[in-house]
Amino acid sequence: MTSPQQQNVTSLPGISEYFNGKSVAITGATGFIGHCLIEKLLRSCPGVVKIYLLIRQKKDDSAEERLNKLTQLQVFDTLRALQPNFADKLVAVPCDLEKEGFNLTDEWETKITNEVNIFFHSAATLRFNEHIRLSYQINTLAVRTMLGLCRKIKNLESLVHISTAYSFCDRKDIGDEVYKTGWNFDKLHSAMQWMNDDMLTKLTPDILRTRPNTYTLTKAFGEELVVKEGQGLPLCIVRPSIVGATHAEPVAGWCSNFNGATGLFIAYGKGLLRSFYVKADNCMDIIPADLVVNGMVAAAWRNAVCGESPNSPSIAATPLIDRRSDSAFSSASDLAELQTLGRVREEESPEMELRRRTIPIYNLVASSTNPIPLNRWNNIMSTSYDNYPLDAFMSPDLNIVSSKLVYRIMFFFKQYIPAYIFDAGLILMGRKPMLLRWTQRVTGTIGVLQYFVTNQWNWDNSSLVQLQRLMSENDRKMFNFDASVIDWEQYMDSYAKGTKKYLLKEDPMNYPAARRRIQRLRILGYCSQCLVFMAVWRLLVPRSAIAKNLWHLFMSLWFKFLRFFQISSTLHRSSFFSRIFSSVSSS
Repeated sequence: MTSPQQQNVTSLPGISEYFNGKSVAITGATGFIGHCLIEKLLRSCPGVVKIYLLIRQKKDDSAEERLNKLTQLQVFDTLRALQPNFADKLVAVPCDLEKEGFNLTDEWETKITNEVNIFFHSAATLRFNEHIRLSYQINTLAVRTMLGLCRKIKNLESLVHISTAYSFCDRKDIGDEVYKTGWNFDKLHSAMQWMNDDMLTKLTPDILRTRPNTYTLTKAFGEELVVKEGQGLPLCIVRPSIVGATHAEPVAGWCSNFNGATGLFIAYGKGLLRSFYVKADNCMDIIPADLVVNGMVAAAWRNAVCGESPNSPSIAATPLIDRRSDSAFSSASDLAELQTLGRVREEESPEMELRRRTIPIYNLVASSTNPIPLNRWNNIMSTSYDNYPLDAFMSPDLNIVSSKLVYRIMFFFKQYIPAYIFDAGLILMGRKPMLLRWTQRVTGTIGVLQYFVTNQWNWDNSSLVQLQRLMSENDRKMFNFDASVIDWEQYMDSYAKGTKKYLLKEDPMNYPAARRRIQRLRILGYCSQCLVFMAVWRLLVPRSAIAKNLWHLFMSLWFKFLRFFQISSTLHRSSFFSRIFSSVSSS
């Protein structure tokens, strides 16, 4: 069989040409990546026949109703102008990733297995500190169900599993292979079946070991399942890093959730993120969503057109056990045994070892070709939100520090103290205090993301380079996933405008008013700092008549200032903060 590298690029069909007459299935369609993937397929591959969207039904919304809401999103505006009836190609398939067989009816399963050609599995729970049972169920066992479903598809040509670049974040150098997690899978899976939530919560630190959260671990387990049970399927794994707003398609700056860097950027623009403990020379690896989607589509194309089995070792799949084995654990007293035996590495055949290295894996990261250190990110972010400000609560001002002690001191004085003072002012004005509660949520977000900004990784992107070489010049432009083309200043400008327009729904024409507001808030911030200084001075010099008189004078002026200073009505609109930090509020 001729290798892909040896094939003449001109002999391969183009990506859009390949998708002509094909039907696609997508899990995670209602997520950020799902939105962009659907839009890209319909706009750049208009020959697609149907896209089956596996959508979970909610209490008040059926899968069909959720699809109708999805098609009204602004991300589809460009597509709507080109193809007014684009929604006719979308089919909502009711499912539940936590149930056996995704809870698909026989009718839907038959339709998928008879008609689908390409399958994208992007569904996942993105809560970093989700309870390990739910994280394991969605990020790991759902992969097993997906693989089982794909085995039944009669004309499956390509299967793309979306993981994360941080699935093996316990390693500093991450290549294009699936590493061992160090757990005996059967024993761990068996324990998951009988342990209650309290027992699993108690055991979670031992299961995580050096990993920061359940998300990264269960995504690694999912990749191991692809190795163990994906034999014979035309599959690959795509690992994006921190997914950010779109770079260019369908519009620059599109974003639809508050996860990851987006939440931090908004917290900064609103003036709520004022100090951050990071390693300033480290890179914050953000990859735009449209580059991720382009890489996914190109990877699916490569699987199908190269004519090679991506899983060259011919070995039988090794499914996980479904019931407790003789060696499984059956009581809480066996926790210590699980802690010991669960870490015993499974013996693998040479074929399985080879399989870990032969499955096509694409590390979709920016730092390999276009790194940007965090101190530069801070400068770029500051400039962008100065030019395109949000309706702020406090004047944006962020200090990044590399000392935990300095960070704690700055956080206390620059975030907690101003929050207390502003809340006191709100109470005096007859309004509900809010800033302290929001500051605490920012603290939770920082705690979850701290690991990823104080560590550094090196990813191998050779698979991406090889994929680019297979693509025609036209496809490299239409399905670009090369992060080296990103101008970070322009990207951050688009990001700032996108968060204001698409997420916060603020008027994009009110930048002059927003700038004036920030100037007033900056004055108020200076007054708050003076208040803190005067309070400390008053405590240190209690017997001084001069200090006492200055204190009374300053407080009199302070209350007069508060009466004349009108805080914008945006202070009443706190509901969006529950969405910004919903992914980590449970932590």
